[in-house]
Amino acid sequence: MTLDNTSQPVVLLFSGQGNPVIGMGSDLWDLNSTTKQIWDCASDISGLDLRRLCLKGPMNRLIQTTVQQLAVTAINVSLYSLCRERFPNLRVTGACGHSVGEYSALYAAGAISLETLFRTLHFRASTMDAVSKKQKGAMIALKGADYATLSDIITRSGIALDISCDNTPHQQVIGGTPAALSDFAQVLADEGYEPIKLGVSGAWHTRLMEEGVQLMRDFLAGQPFTSPAYDVLMNVTGRMEIVPEKIKENLSLHLTHTVKWNDSVARFINHSERPLFLEMSNKPYLGQMLNDFAGFNAERVLHCRKALEM
Repeated sequence: MTLDNTSQPVVLLFSGQGNPVIGMGSDLWDLNSTTKQIWDCASDISGLDLRRLCLKGPMNRLIQTTVQQLAVTAINVSLYSLCRERFPNLRVTGACGHSVGEYSALYAAGAISLETLFRTLHFRASTMDAVSKKQKGAMIALKGADYATLSDIITRSGIALDISCDNTPHQQVIGGTPAALSDFAQVLADEGYEPIKLGVSGAWHTRLMEEGVQLMRDFLAGQPFTSPAYDVLMNVTGRMEIVPEKIKENLSLHLTHTVKWNDSVARFINHSERPLFLEMSNKPYLGQMLNDFAGFNAERVLHCRKALEM
């Protein structure tokens, strides 16, 4: 397997929030002038000492969305820049990012600059944090059900909840108020499912984030975006978008709409060129999710850290 070959089409997968660990990114931030610039930019724009927070925590700060969104993105784009330098002939034909990872995908495709990336994320994270403190929410993960099955269970229960992420044909994430989720957990147990509570500080991608949508629209209206250099599939639709104004609208609706990761990944898996998936994340997990898809071969995915060791 070689990445430095223009005959090999590659799709980039960028991670979102989840499972932060003390020390994350410490092997990247001053590796060369490019990665140093990335971490400096994130810290300067946010006013956070991002290196120190990642290196020493405390964990109750590192898990906050105002820190984690920036940290995850700094790691994503650092690893991406290293892969670009290591494989100058890398033929990227598409990308998608899970939740906040969508911004990394847009940066990699040249749709936004590094400064716009972190400026927008700092606003997004601060907005989501502020809304979540007024609209208290939580999230649970569920394995063994597809989107349609889970939607039917929610409808029949009459409980006000939203599917935050349609991750795979067998994995969903649900968000809502803590009380609603507690009631629904019993419904799921009666149906034979075992939901898992997630360590998050809000109900992302649900109706509880509605107050942030117009705030994002207003902010994004003043940010410079261009058309991506290749297909970037948007979470809200599971489809590509090239018009900057429509990309911005997708990013605004992102706060309240389901992450259609299932649709995005399926499009790339079934692409006629059979691309290789290159995962950009601190630790592998997106590639493992691909095993839920029919027709997927594990040899078609490679984690960026393993690629850099080749």
